[in-house]
Amino acid sequence: MHPLNRLFHPRLASPALLAVLPLFASAQNIPIVNPGFEANVIAAGAFVVLQPQGWVTYDPAGMIDNANNAVGVIRPLPGVEYFPDGTPEGNNAALVFLAGPQTGEAGLQQTLTNSLLQADTRYRCSVQIGNIASGTSLPGSSGGAGNFFDLDGFPGYRIDILAGTNVVVSDTNSIGASIPEGEFRQTRFHFDTSPAPPQLGQTLGIRLVNLKAPGTPEIPNIEVDFDDVILTAGPIPVAAELNLSLMSTQASLSLSGTTGATYRVEYAESLPATNWIALTNLFLSNSPQSVLDAGLVPDQEQRYYRAVVVE
Repeated sequence: MHPLNRLFHPRLASPALLAVLPLFASAQNIPIVNPGFEANVIAAGAFVVLQPQGWVTYDPAGMIDNANNAVGVIRPLPGVEYFPDGTPEGNNAALVFLAGPQTGEAGLQQTLTNSLLQADTRYRCSVQIGNIASGTSLPGSSGGAGNFFDLDGFPGYRIDILAGTNVVVSDTNSIGASIPEGEFRQTRFHFDTSPAPPQLGQTLGIRLVNLKAPGTPEIPNIEVDFDDVILTAGPIPVAAELNLSLMSTQASLSLSGTTGATYRVEYAESLPATNWIALTNLFLSNSPQSVLDAGLVPDQEQRYYRAVVVE
């Protein structure tokens, strides 16, 4: 558990401040080539078997034959096929299509040439994961138009962050079961490095994997789609500094903390508390930031506040 700050107000008197935080620079985006798969221009509504620019095929079992098993780019036509709402970012997404009888996994990966693993750093990754719906190919697609693809089910995904050849953290299908057919959902995860990580100074990389979990004839589990790949590096968040003031009958909280981090502001009516109630999650794009507690009752004897690092 990260350090906590607590404030209270007896009838909205001056707050008691229990911790002070030194401020740090915000997280920085790590450059990824073609993170939204827009570099390959294809026809609207089509999918094309190709090597997305900036990415290489990850194929440890030698399955990719560009026919039954393939990687490529898809440009869903909103309201029509595969993803009726389109893609989360831009027009395109990457596809990893594994319909052959082989067992194993495959995907795409990229070495982030100018980015090295650093000490005492929090790395955050987010990727949009697509559970493609069944549909009929449109003009411009590999294999031509008019071909029906049964794409029901979801074969599972994994996102790996690498340092050199070593996987330092993975998200293994954490949201796979919650992605509806024909929609994308964002996965987010992070990891912190120690003062002397074993892979210090090694080149970072990212890998997008279709796990090819077995399906059935009715639900074949074939394709995973990926979009809007983001990796950032920044300081490891520590405890926030909270200040409390009165605005009319509302409590105004000013939270100073590590920019680029997310804090959850919670409250309790008394201490010791076993059930802290979430007031809001606050992403610190800058520091400090303010939040109002509109639910505070003017004659309330006291309310205690704390800020907890979420990520």
